[in-house]
Amino acid sequence: MLLIHTSDLHLVPDQFQDTILESSYYGVLEELSDIVLHEDAKYLLISGDMFNTDKPSMGIVIKTVGVLKKLVDSGVRVIVVPGNHDVSRTRTGALDLLARAGLIHLLDFKEEMGWLILEPLVFQDDKLAFYGVPGFRGSSNREVEYLKHGTTRFRGLKDYSNYELIILAHINTKFAGYDPSRYSKRYGQLYMEYEDFLHKLPENTRYIALGHVHLPIPLDESFKGKIAYPGAPIGLDTADLKETYELGKIGGFRRILRVDLSSETPLVKSLRLENTPRVYYKQLTTRGVDEAKSEVKKLIDEVEPGKYTVVLVDVKGLESPSMELENYALELMKSYRKMNLFVKIRSTVSEVEEYAPSIDITPESKELSIEEIELRVIREYLAKKRINTPPEKIHWLINTLGHGMSGSIEKVIQEILKEIGGG
Repeated sequence: MLLIHTSDLHLVPDQFQDTILESSYYGVLEELSDIVLHEDAKYLLISGDMFNTDKPSMGIVIKTVGVLKKLVDSGVRVIVVPGNHDVSRTRTGALDLLARAGLIHLLDFKEEMGWLILEPLVFQDDKLAFYGVPGFRGSSNREVEYLKHGTTRFRGLKDYSNYELIILAHINTKFAGYDPSRYSKRYGQLYMEYEDFLHKLPENTRYIALGHVHLPIPLDESFKGKIAYPGAPIGLDTADLKETYELGKIGGFRRILRVDLSSETPLVKSLRLENTPRVYYKQLTTRGVDEAKSEVKKLIDEVEPGKYTVVLVDVKGLESPSMELENYALELMKSYRKMNLFVKIRSTVSEVEEYAPSIDITPESKELSIEEIELRVIREYLAKKRINTPPEKIHWLINTLGHGMSGSIEKVIQEILKEIGGG
């Protein structure tokens, strides 16, 4: 069984509408559809913030409908959980419209008496049950509060004990070297500790399709695992564009995820997106607008044209914001129209001040040794089973006693736990 997992499409941020970047968002949407059909995937998972608002413009909705209809007509099941940008408390948003039109399966939830009730979406033919943890508006991170306090209920869970569960969660969780405390301005103050998050989910969870965080986590091009952030294909602002530039410096890229459920532990593969913009970035320190213009023009002349190209320049040293530089950026986009160019010159203190820090994900998430992979699997298994045995102890016992044991590492863990009376 193949799934395609994406999130945070943010169709389409106001600041990018009526620019060449708007075409990039629609290009990603079409490319996503083409990949799903090419891979012959039966399910497309969108883990929140499909739209940048719950009521996008009619033009955005019409373009989205065309792509979704092609998928549905081909037998693809599009599973969506609302994110903090497109959730509608009144159930009158664009996602609700698409669900009523039969173009998506919108995962349902209710808030009752201090509880978050998650409703199941069940497909008996594939023995799959989906639940969705939505994002909520504002900075309260209410979805985190519900999980932390144990006030999340998975309705009908006992009826699906022999089903594989897929959880779509638009949530901020510590995971694979990503430290949410460094990104609090972007994703909120509250977050889940990784082990605690796994403890709050049902034991028979097969895959956790995360959304909300725009970074691709883990950064690996392929890995075995039950949880991942695909990251945003483009993002919602210039901070995301800067992040795309930073990703390129460490060999990362914007992607969607191909999830193969046929093995005991899902095999996840990163699929690079070709319609995401190529980003060039430069920081200038100058006291003159003319000097800044000259440097920006020089940078543009050096870029290699791509399908969509972004030139992002931070100018420091000016005594006041420069409307002249903003107008110059517009002139450049008109002059270089054939390059599909988007230019942003940030010259105020508030603009230049980074909304998110430079990317700092644990390097070993990029290239893990066999021992580190085994420890990661052991930690996930023990957390899922709510077993408090130190993972290092289990790993040592496997190396000491497990050489004659056959099967996957999870089966070996089960045998070891039986031997020591912890299973």
